Amino acid sequence: MAKRGRRPKLTIQRAKQAIEQAGGIRTVAAEKLGVHRTTLFLFMKRHPALQAFADDVEEVLKDIAEARVIQAIRAGDMPTVRWYMELKGKDRGYVRRVEQTGAGGGPVEHTQKMDLSVLTDEELEILLRAAERREAKANLKAA
Repeated sequence: MAKRGRRPKLTIQRAKQAIEQAGGIRTVAAEKLGVHRTTLFLFMKRHPALQAFADDVEEVLKDIAEARVIQAIRAGDMPTVRWYMELKGKDRGYVRRVEQTGAGGGPVEHTQKMDLSVLTDEELEILLRAAERREAKANLKAA
């Protein structure tokens, strides 16, 4: 019977290296380590310094991304400028607002559907008679 290979032991150093290579994405780091993501999450829970390291890796990536946004704005990239102002310039009136209107620019009409399953047989019978009367009136007007 062939001997199964044993996975290398999960260490803080190996975990740090995988987390850094994965850009702080824990699931990707777990794949790199050859362990299930739950195993890595539990290992990180037992080692708060490793959790702090992973958080720092994410913060560095956010800083890099933010620097790229600033570069794009300074280069005059208008979609990025617009996106930035919609997020950060709300206090200056840069808000994307979508207004919805009904027919002819009027208010949107809402109809609420009744849950008929909660009604008794008597209540359903009353509704049925009312619907039949309404239909009969409509037919008289159409004739």
